[in-house]
Amino acid sequence: MGLSEASGQRDTQALLPVTQAMELRKRDYHVERPLMNQEQLEELGCWTSAARTYQWRTWFQCSRARAQALLFQHLPVLAWLPRYSLRDWLLGDLLAGLSVAIMQLPQGLAYALLAGLPPVFGLYSSFYPVFIYFLFGTSRHISVGEWSQAALQKDGRGQHCSRSGPLSLIYTVLEVCWKLPQSVVGTVVTALVAGVALVLVKLLNDKLRRYLPMPIPGELLTLIGATGISYGVGLKPRFGVDVVGNIPAGLVPPAAPSPQLFTSLLGYAFTIAVVGFAIAISLGKIFALRHGYRVDSNQELVALGLSNLIGGVFQCFPVSCSMSRSLVQESAGGNTQVAGAVSSLFILIIIVKLGELFRDLPKAVLAAAIIVNLKGMLMQFTDIRSLWKSNRMDLLIWLVTFVATILLNLDIGLAVAVVFSLLLVIVRTQLPRYSVLGQVPDTDIYQDVAEYSEAREVPGVKVFRSSATMYFANAELYSDALKQRCGVDVDHLISQKKKRLRKQEQKLKRLRKSLQKQTAASEGASVSIHVNTSVRDMESNNMEDSKAKVSTGKELEDIAASGQEDAKAPDGSTLKALGLPQPHFHSLVLDLGALSFVDTVCIKSLKNIFRDFREIEVEVYMAACHTPVVAQLEAGNFFDASISKQHLFASVHDAVLFALQHPRSGPASPVLVSWPLAH
Repeated sequence: MGLSEASGQRDTQALLPVTQAMELRKRDYHVERPLMNQEQLEELGCWTSAARTYQWRTWFQCSRARAQALLFQHLPVLAWLPRYSLRDWLLGDLLAGLSVAIMQLPQGLAYALLAGLPPVFGLYSSFYPVFIYFLFGTSRHISVGEWSQAALQKDGRGQHCSRSGPLSLIYTVLEVCWKLPQSVVGTVVTALVAGVALVLVKLLNDKLRRYLPMPIPGELLTLIGATGISYGVGLKPRFGVDVVGNIPAGLVPPAAPSPQLFTSLLGYAFTIAVVGFAIAISLGKIFALRHGYRVDSNQELVALGLSNLIGGVFQCFPVSCSMSRSLVQESAGGNTQVAGAVSSLFILIIIVKLGELFRDLPKAVLAAAIIVNLKGMLMQFTDIRSLWKSNRMDLLIWLVTFVATILLNLDIGLAVAVVFSLLLVIVRTQLPRYSVLGQVPDTDIYQDVAEYSEAREVPGVKVFRSSATMYFANAELYSDALKQRCGVDVDHLISQKKKRLRKQEQKLKRLRKSLQKQTAASEGASVSIHVNTSVRDMESNNMEDSKAKVSTGKELEDIAASGQEDAKAPDGSTLKALGLPQPHFHSLVLDLGALSFVDTVCIKSLKNIFRDFREIEVEVYMAACHTPVVAQLEAGNFFDASISKQHLFASVHDAVLFALQHPRSGPASPVLVSWPLAH
């Protein structure tokens, strides 16, 4: 019995989620609430404008907890290193650090030669900045060190070219082609053999990625093999192949940079900083999302800045994140930046003791390693096809950046790309999608009637929406599109109304003058009749006629007065009274859900919209404003006696229902809103 009861309980528990799901489907999610404008919503929710907070006040607050928080924020290693799990992470970090160091060794030597520096400077760039990032960085997986873009920017040119600045790359290619006949055959053959070997190893790594615990260190094996062959065969004395030469052992003392170079290197330094930070933070966020942690963008900027600042004092060239090394660090089992510390210590050993072993390494092998490592950069041309399908605006930015960088060099090209991107953002805000919305049947949802065939416009109510925020650059375009989509020539109708009102006023003035003349003539006749009181009976008849004229004058005065009252009456200036066509809708609802901010031009444009549509007897309402936007409207004195918060509603559906029950502006009455959401 005990077993049967337990099995019954398990069955009941298993059926419980199914029963709950069936009950949820049976429920009628039908909500009724009063129709709410912004004023009622603020009263119900007890809304108060957020108090101003002055961030600078907290900067001067001093406490032990704040000091500790600041220390952990700016020196993250103190926060995560005490919680480091030796059992779970140490082995993976050791393998990842050694794998990255094996890649950094040949890349550091190669990029130093590419930048026109002694090879040991490339090793310095693989040691100092990596260890600094270990202390200050927040990403657990990116590998910081030398990168080709910074090496190419040495003095603003490649190594053996006489030109720099705009079009320098074109001149460089032409100069290289011109000097091809002067190439050393032994150097060309060495580079080709090394390049083929590196490509084969990379292809083999791609094929065996699933089965290898770590990638085959093709670059290191190629360097060791090439060094041994060069030493045994004598490539330099016999075939004229240039080699690395003497690599001094030990570390160099720190040295301050020359102030005379600041002016000439400022543009290149800014370009390298922007590009390097963009690459590092992009890869850092990718790894953070993949492994479930957070990267602090501000601290990353600080970490990269300190890595380059301290590295520059020790004769390093600019560093950033390497995609290939970062992927190797992750795939080899790296969990934290302890892997970076391990790789930097391995490079330190090479600098101090093992650097002289690579004295006979051919430079052509290092050049082949650089070219093979540019495969990832060259593969970005495949993005053109995907961008053409997904986002052609991004493709346009890509092409402009590429062409500008090729023709104008990296610093000027990057500036051109940034300016072009900003201009494109402005242009895109001036080309939003304007829509007239209709109600989806049996819902409170309003969609573009041009896109949703079942959406129908509410009779008598026009709902308008823009896909972009309205500000000074597109406010006029918003107003023009609104008047065009409403199907009424608002400006022409207002102009005709003003003309007819002027004609009516002029006609009334002429009538007044005519009445004044007749009244004056009647009063003169009455005076003459009263003076000649001794005239005979025949003249008495004339007096009766003159009295009749006086009475007629009084009647004309009454008519004039009534005419003035009629002219002042509101019905006398309506479109119908003036013989003008009336709009086919009585209310306009502006869906302002896309507004993220408002400026003075936007506020003035909204006021003009209220004024113009009220001139043609259409009441205007606003809907779906975010709370910060409402606060900005208040600060800009948008709300007044004629435009109150009763014209602003929490949703488009609220505004439409209110407009249907109040075709003309009037006091709000409690109306229940029905929300059929789901069954």
